[in-house]
Amino acid sequence: MLPQLKVNSAMTLPDNDQWRFRFQIRSESSNRLYTIAQYKQKKHWGCDCPGWRAHRTCKHLTAMNLPGKERPHEVEYIKQ
Repeated sequence: MLPQLKVNSAMTLPDNDQWRFRFQIRSESSNRLYTIAQYKQKKHWGCDCPGWRAHRTCKHLTAMNLPGKERPHEVEYIKQ
């Protein structure tokens, strides 16, 4: 059973119409889950981890083959 994690709302990507295609990725160094999503208007990807908030790039985006630094990137979304 996974431990429950409490996430401060100030630390997450806003849950509104600006972000889409949300999914979670587990940290390699802890049991923390981070949320990755695409910004609808500019089509760049973001993460709610401290690295992305500070530098606009992170190892979570890199692990998913997504560009950092707010570069637009489209993916093929397969709905199952």
